[in-house]
Amino acid sequence: MTNYTATEAIVKDGKIYPLEPAKLPKEGRLLLVVLDEKRSKPDPEVIEKLLGWLKTDLNGVLWQKKLRSEWDHRS
Repeated sequence: MTNYTATEAIVKDGKIYPLEPAKLPKEGRLLLVVLDEKRSKPDPEVIEKLLGWLKTDLNGVLWQKKLRSEWDHRS
């Protein structure tokens, strides 16, 4: 059985620098996944469009009480 270790690292100028080198074995094979870290500002229009799907006119407490009361009648 093979054991796996996951650790975070930074790549600078083609060299890999693990953030926690003590977690790494002395020898082994490596599978490298490079994450794209482009920083982008959230688009307010997209956020507004996504939030438009939510029902904001509901009172959460009353909705939960109603839902629970429907289940109480089933027993």
